[in-house]
Amino acid sequence: MRLTGLLLLAPLALSGCVVPEPEAGQQGEPVDETTTVSQGMPALPGGAMSAEDRRACEGQGGTVERRGMAQTELCVTPYADAGKACTDGDQCDGRCIAEGQVGAPHGEPVTGICQRDDRLFGCFGIVEDGAIEAGLCVD
Repeated sequence: MRLTGLLLLAPLALSGCVVPEPEAGQQGEPVDETTTVSQGMPALPGGAMSAEDRRACEGQGGTVERRGMAQTELCVTPYADAGKACTDGDQCDGRCIAEGQVGAPHGEPVTGICQRDDRLFGCFGIVEDGAIEAGLCVD
């Protein structure tokens, strides 16, 4: 008797496990244009910068370049102390980095260089107090 009751209730219990159909515009709809994610953020991957944003970038001393795996156009502004030898981020306009290094033996002194521009990509170590504090890969 109990088994019969369970068999009758099983389909009723499973009826709540139905996957809803996607609403219109949620899935499979092509995207025709790139949009800005938020104020100050680059356009979505593959996007080109607007003429207005390009002029603003160049007016502030930057250049428009495609960077990262997505090759999104970004406003890149160079730092005045780019490439200068450093042992701490306080010595740079940007960060003090050890290019291509994401780690070094503990306690071993490291000399880095001041970040070239405000759009840092690739793998590098962040140098603080003469040692690599953290390794990071950005793309």
